[in-house]
Amino acid sequence: MKILMCSYLGYGASFVPRFLEEGHTTDYYFYGPKPYDQVLDGIVDRINKKPDFSKYDLVLFDLTGKPALAEEAAKVTNVIGDGNFQSEIEDNRLLGIQIMEQAGINVPPYEQFNDINEAKRFIRKTKKRYVFKPDGGQTQDAATTYVGKSAEDLLDFLDKLSTMSKGTEFILQEFIEGTEISTEAYFNGEEFYLVNATLEEKKFLNENLGPNTGCSGNLVWVYDSINKPYIFREGLEKMKDFLQQYNFRGMIDLNTIVTPTKLYGLEWTPRFGYDASYTLYSLIESNLGEFLGAIASGAKPDYQLRSKFSVALRLTVPPYPSEIEGKHPDGIPISGLELDNCVKDCYLYDICLDRHDTLVTAGVNGYVCCPVAYGETIEQSWGRLKDKVKGIHIPDMQYRTDLQQTTIKRYRSAEVMGWLR
Repeated sequence: MKILMCSYLGYGASFVPRFLEEGHTTDYYFYGPKPYDQVLDGIVDRINKKPDFSKYDLVLFDLTGKPALAEEAAKVTNVIGDGNFQSEIEDNRLLGIQIMEQAGINVPPYEQFNDINEAKRFIRKTKKRYVFKPDGGQTQDAATTYVGKSAEDLLDFLDKLSTMSKGTEFILQEFIEGTEISTEAYFNGEEFYLVNATLEEKKFLNENLGPNTGCSGNLVWVYDSINKPYIFREGLEKMKDFLQQYNFRGMIDLNTIVTPTKLYGLEWTPRFGYDASYTLYSLIESNLGEFLGAIASGAKPDYQLRSKFSVALRLTVPPYPSEIEGKHPDGIPISGLELDNCVKDCYLYDICLDRHDTLVTAGVNGYVCCPVAYGETIEQSWGRLKDKVKGIHIPDMQYRTDLQQTTIKRYRSAEVMGWLR
C-alpha cells in the first residue's frame, strides 16, 4: 500500500518508520512552520511540496485544523484524521456538545460566552464550580483549559485565561465529580472496531499539580471485540446512526466523566491522540497500515493484539511545558534509545540526528519522547516501563513518577462502578 502522512507540526512523523517496516511505501509531507520541520530530521525523510494525493492508497492527517487540504485529498483517495466534520466537532466546543445531546449522550450543564464580564456575572450568580474551555482546538495551548477549584478561584483567574486563549469564545461547563475516562473506536462507515479506552494524566507534576500538558502519560487497553462494555453502550455507541449518515471513517474518541449512576460526555477527539494512539498501536501485533487502510476504505479490518494493557510516559526537558518560542534547547544528547526498538515501543517527537548521526533534541518544544510498555496486567506494564525509562538518559529529563498509582486508582474506580463490564 502507498501511504502519505501529512503534518503541520510534526506529530505524525513517528508513525512513518512503522509503516515502512510493514512494507508500505510511505511519504511524509510536512507543510508547517519552523522549528517543527526539525522533528525527526535525519530519521524520517520529508517532502515539502504538496504531492498528488491520487497517487496514494491512504492519506493520513496527524491533527485536525487543516480541513480544506483533507477535503481535497478525500476527493481522490481514502483519508483519515481531518476534514470539515473532524475539525468542527473538535474545535467548536458548542457543536461537539450539541451533537452529544442529539445522540442521547448526557452532558454536564454548560453555557457559552464571548464576553468575559458576562461570564463573571454568571459565575457570581450561580456560585458553582466550572471548567473553562476555549474554542480553537489545536490552536490553543493545553494550559488554557482550566478546572476551577471553586467559583472564586475561577473568577480570580478568568481575565488571565481570556488573555491566554486570545479572547476566543469559550464554554463554562459545570464541574462533575467522578472518574475521567476516554472511549475510542475506529469506524469504517458502518461499524465500530478496535474499541479501546484511555486513562490519561494531563497535569505536569505528581499528584496532579502544575499546568495542564494535554498528556503526561497514559494507560490504554482494548475491549473484547464481541462483548462491548457499558461505558461504550452508554456513550460512543449512541453515535452509530449519526456516523453512518455522515459516512464517517476513522478514529473517534469520546472523553467522559463517569459517576456511579451517570456518564457525561465532555469532548471529542476525531484524530490521532498524543500520546494515546502510539500506546494503543504498541498493542497491535498485526499490520497497522493495513488496518487503517481497511477503515478508510470502508472494509472490515483485521487485527491481532500482543497483550492486554499498554502504558506510556512522556519524557521532557525544560522549559517544557512552557511554550516559549526559540527557548527550547536543541542539541541535547539522548542516550539509551535505539531507533530500531522505537518503531512500536517509543513515540519520538523533539528528536533529530546531528551531523554525527547521534540522537539529540531538535529544539521544538521540549517534548522529547514517550516510551511505551505493555503487559497482561497494569502493574506488569508499568513495571516494564519503569525499567525501560531507567535506561534512558537526557540531561534535565523530566517525568512523572506516580502514574502507576493514579491510573490504577482510576481504573479500579471505573471498574467498581460497573462501567467496564
